[in-house]
Amino acid sequence: MVATANQEEVDPASLLTDAGFPNPHVRANQPRPAGPPVALGPRPSEPPVVQGPKHAATSKAQEKAPASTRVEDKQADCSAAKAQVAEAAEDTPKAKDEAIDEESTSDEEEEDEEEEEEDEEVLAQARALADILSKVTPCADFYPVTLAQASDRQRNEIHAPKWSYAKGLRLMVKPANADDCILLVANCMLTPEINQEESNWAIHRAGHVVSPTFATHSRQLGWSHHVCMPYVDQPGKRMELDYQVGFNSGSTLTRFVLSPERQRRHFFAVTFPAYQVSWVEEDTRQAIAPGTWNDVDGTDDIITVLPGDKVLCICTIRYDAQWSSEMNRGRFTIARDDFGLDGLADRGLQSVRALGPDLKRVALMATVDDPPPGPHLYRVRSALTTGCDTGVVNVIEGDRQLALLRLPGHLVHGPCRTEGPVTIDSGNWMEIPGLSVTVNLRKARDKVMIVYHTDCNPEDYFYEAHFTVFRRGSSGSAKNIGYTDGFGIEMISSDYRASSEYPVGILCDSPGALGTWTYYMAAKVVNTGTSSENPMVTVGYSGSITGILLTTK
Repeated sequence: MVATANQEEVDPASLLTDAGFPNPHVRANQPRPAGPPVALGPRPSEPPVVQGPKHAATSKAQEKAPASTRVEDKQADCSAAKAQVAEAAEDTPKAKDEAIDEESTSDEEEEDEEEEEEDEEVLAQARALADILSKVTPCADFYPVTLAQASDRQRNEIHAPKWSYAKGLRLMVKPANADDCILLVANCMLTPEINQEESNWAIHRAGHVVSPTFATHSRQLGWSHHVCMPYVDQPGKRMELDYQVGFNSGSTLTRFVLSPERQRRHFFAVTFPAYQVSWVEEDTRQAIAPGTWNDVDGTDDIITVLPGDKVLCICTIRYDAQWSSEMNRGRFTIARDDFGLDGLADRGLQSVRALGPDLKRVALMATVDDPPPGPHLYRVRSALTTGCDTGVVNVIEGDRQLALLRLPGHLVHGPCRTEGPVTIDSGNWMEIPGLSVTVNLRKARDKVMIVYHTDCNPEDYFYEAHFTVFRRGSSGSAKNIGYTDGFGIEMISSDYRASSEYPVGILCDSPGALGTWTYYMAAKVVNTGTSSENPMVTVGYSGSITGILLTTK
């Protein structure tokens, strides 16, 4: 539930959501596994082990195993690592060799001995945890960054299944090691030229699609979309890699324009050592019925963190919403162990809507977690809330990925979380309380990766809300780093045929000067013409913003 390091001191089963319900992410009846913990990586004194290309370390038997079995195995592995700490305390000489004669020992002596045993158990647990963490390689201090930007206006002329490539968004990346992982993120803006628009987007390597296929669905001319596409790639080769952003129309009847008013779009890559990244992909079909949270098959993984480490969690999940009502919402979240990263509000990290069936899309979740040291199991979960249960289902199908990237704490500023829900009712930008982070640049050419997310809860059936990020320097002046000052970065609207309701994104910013820079999220609403006032939205039940310093040697 609460995504802080202090949460491990609280019994997860005793927590209640803001609505008064029990913690929905507790793993019920989890058995205590036997045997040693999972492998946690090379020791700091040893060079990282080259693991090769994707899935190379997965045996054929594991590849054929059912997704539910793999989930149970990973839960057992993570619990085994944590159980080693408790078992070490049970195996101490004090607990084994000393037998207390209860009949001849006074109450005070028994209390003293119990305190000594507790102290010894604490020390044993600390030694066991230290042994586990000694096998984890510390994070690197520098990460190669490649950035491409463009603002040329480009009209789409290619229809599916053929692909066209966004002008100026091409990266040439050469990892230092064969097993390095590359975080790729593209941010683009498109505007449909007809009412019924559909577009597809994907990241390509050497002309082949490697990421899930993102999609937009409009029903109004000129209603712009923001497309944020993150993907973690592990090519398994030490060679120069060619990445591009591809797009096409969903049919021969749709047309759209990329950067219609020459808005800046960008595509960047950050290379991480393999020992800092844990990721998993799946494409099995799974139906989510109305009700409580369910684990999404094949999207769970374990990562072990050192003291001070932060974890960047990114999930892209393709779904097919089988409903056509504003009363229904598909929800997604990420749980770490027994706690949801969306906090006690329990609204999820992403909420999706649809005004018609078979409108396939990709839902995006991105957040930075600050877990306590040790091994942790991260799970992607989904739920469906409906106004009517009859015939409503959310079908998860197609490529999906969960990526966990371990980051050194001294390069991560935040995560800074919301202070509580606020009402957005103004046509001017309003800062969201709590979603502000300050970063100190060491060099003028350093870059800052901004990871943000929050929720958006409309108070009307017709609504239009905009979200953006501002950058403020020491002089006090603020700059909107969105596409335009009017649009911002992302729009949440009831006029989309299918869309995500919670703004989320990963940006790469280059302030260009030394000093202290503050980034903060802001929101505004626009009158949709259905009333004399701006339809209000409530934001801030959950959300965070994080600044990650990408410094160069």
